[in-house]
Amino acid sequence: MSGLYIHIPFCRSKCAYCDFTSYAGKEELIDSYLDALKKEAAAYASALGGRGGFNTLYIGGGTPSLLSPPQLDTLLTTVEKGFGPIKEMKEASFEANPESLTPQKAALLKAAGINRISLGLQASQNALLKTLGRAASFEDFLKVFGFLRSAGFDNINVDLMTGLPGQTPEDFRQSLNEVLKLEPEHLSFYALEAHEGTVFAKRGIMEEPDKAALMYDEALSALKKTGFAHYEISNFARPGKESLHNLNYWEQGDYIGLGGPAKEYCENLTSSQRKAERVMLGLRKTGGVELEDDIITEFKRKIETLRSKGLLETEGRRIKINKEYLYLANAVFREFL
Repeated sequence: MSGLYIHIPFCRSKCAYCDFTSYAGKEELIDSYLDALKKEAAAYASALGGRGGFNTLYIGGGTPSLLSPPQLDTLLTTVEKGFGPIKEMKEASFEANPESLTPQKAALLKAAGINRISLGLQASQNALLKTLGRAASFEDFLKVFGFLRSAGFDNINVDLMTGLPGQTPEDFRQSLNEVLKLEPEHLSFYALEAHEGTVFAKRGIMEEPDKAALMYDEALSALKKTGFAHYEISNFARPGKESLHNLNYWEQGDYIGLGGPAKEYCENLTSSQRKAERVMLGLRKTGGVELEDDIITEFKRKIETLRSKGLLETEGRRIKINKEYLYLANAVFREFL
């Protein structure tokens, strides 16, 4: 499987926790960016010999839904000219925020072949959304979710966050219950991380991992009862609705990313680094990863140490993080760096 990622680095406003490459209030640059994207796509298409062959598409950001209908049409046409019909891809995802997605845009995306929407919410309490710097209210989210269903989308992901400043366990429980009422096909949970350079970091807001872990545990219990499969550390899906694009990343599949100079950064991994990457990416999946004998041999001591602490489970050549310690996944990953 191979994936195509396209980055749209524009937002209406910058969220207080965001450290992604995105720019607020720069809408006048979108058309120029799309022109540059056309050239980059053409260069990749030429290098690939005019062959598409992508199984998945993911348009992320930033806020891709900020683009106007004509700009969206330009973007989607660029994809099809370079890499073939979107409708022939197994999965075509599009990230959206409620403040900028309209029924017209939803219909345009559906007609073009986009078959999966990832919709940002984070919390159902408007006071928390304001603290986060989100531009939309919970009522805006509900309205957008409704017209996405009306447009025919039957694969919608909703993002929620844990460990937010001022967020109580009851707040999170309410947010989760409100979302479950809508019966989405996929849910993603992210603990707050106050990265350097973000608004939260500048305000001195600290992460609260223990609080986030308690909320995460509550989500595990609730989602298990409602038919969601926990297939990756932060991701839950109804049967057959797992994110194929992200699974391709975690399984070290091939992909290309558009949205910047083709060689702004280039890294050649050593054999050992590639093996370590396979372990870390594979361990993100709750089912773990089956490793070749040489990888097991190279990391035998690390694997045994983590197993003795109860963090890893092993069965033959398959290893996985103990479900009780998934919230400590980063500590496990560090052992393989």
